Amino acid sequence: MKKGLQPPQNISPANSWVSMRHVQHLALCAREAGLAIDPLLTLVELDEKCLSDGDATVPLQTLELLLAEFSQEYQNAPVGLHMANQIQPTTLGSLGFILQACSTFADMLDVIQRYNGMLSNIGFSSVQHLPGLTQLSWECLAGSSLLKRHLSEYVIGTFVVLARLLAPNTGLAPVSVHMAHSSPSELSLEEEYSQFFRCPVHFDKQESAVIFSSDLMSKRLPSGDVVLKELLEQHASDILKQRSYPGSVVEDVRQLLSALILEGTPTREAVAQHLGISTRSLNRRLQENGTSYRHLLDSLRLDIARQLLRTTSASNAMIAERLGFRSRQSFLRWFSQHTQLTPVEFRRKATKVYPNKP
Repeated sequence: MKKGLQPPQNISPANSWVSMRHVQHLALCAREAGLAIDPLLTLVELDEKCLSDGDATVPLQTLELLLAEFSQEYQNAPVGLHMANQIQPTTLGSLGFILQACSTFADMLDVIQRYNGMLSNIGFSSVQHLPGLTQLSWECLAGSSLLKRHLSEYVIGTFVVLARLLAPNTGLAPVSVHMAHSSPSELSLEEEYSQFFRCPVHFDKQESAVIFSSDLMSKRLPSGDVVLKELLEQHASDILKQRSYPGSVVEDVRQLLSALILEGTPTREAVAQHLGISTRSLNRRLQENGTSYRHLLDSLRLDIARQLLRTTSASNAMIAERLGFRSRQSFLRWFSQHTQLTPVEFRRKATKVYPNKP
C-alpha cells in the first residue's frame, strides 16, 4: 500500500453514499436482462430526471435495495460480474476519462488510488507490490454481506474489463483473483468466475484483489495523453474536494429541520435564526451548495412520509398533520407531485418490496 493512504473512518449506513453513475449502470443492466426495475426505481424516488444526473449521489441503502431485488430475481448469479462485463470508461464519468488518458497500467493504478472518493465513500483501493507481482485490492467498508459481495465483484471485474479495453492487444489476463466472500454452491457458477477473469479465482480470502504480473505495469496504453490527463485531473480534484468536504451549512440545516419539524412546520426564518445568520445569507449559502431551503424541507418530509407509509398504518390525515400540512388534500397533492404516486399506491408497492412490513 502506498505510504500515507489509509481507509476512511466512521463509515456508517447513515452517511454512506454512491455515485448515481452506479445506479444508472445497474438500471441499464437490469433492463437489458429483462428485469422490470422501473417500479422499484419509482419506489426509491428515482425518476428519469434524477437518474440522468450522473453528478448526483444516492444513499447506500438505495443501491442496496436495487441490488437485493436484482439478485433475488437471479438468485446466486454473480450480479457484480454481469455489471462489470458491460462497463465502459464513460460509465465512470470523469474518472473513466482520466483512466482513458493514462499512459501505462502503473498510471491507472495511481489514479484509482488517488481518486478513491470520486464514485463512493464506502470503498478503499490499495496497491501492494510483491516480488514480480502487483496486487490491486478493494475493501467495501459499509453495507450488508450481500452488497459487499456484489460490489467487490463489480469493482474488481470493472478494473479487469477496463484494462482489457484500454490495452486491446495485450491479451491481458491476471495471475489470479481473490474474493473475500465464499464460493458459490453451484460448480457452474464458480466456473463463470474463472471464465470471466481468465485465471484461477480463490474464495474466502482475507481481501478481494486482482493480481497481475509486474511486467504489465510499464505497458504503454494506446489512448494515453499526458496533457489531457492533467486537465481532466484538475476537474476531478475539484469534484473530489466537494465530495470530501461538503458545505457544512447543508448538514446543519438538515439537522435543524429534523428537530424543528417535531414542533410544527419549521420556517426559513426560524432556521436562519438558529444558525445566527440572516434569511438572505441562508438562501445564498444553500444556493452555493447546490440546494435550497424548500428542497431540503421537501426531502425531509418525503423521508418521513415514506417511512410512515411503509412501517405504520397511519392515515393520510394523520401524516398530513404530522408533517405540518394545512389539510389532508394538500398533503395528497404534494405527495403525488413529488412521487408520481398516491400514498395508497406507494403503500401498496412498498408492501410488495417489504412483505414483512405492516
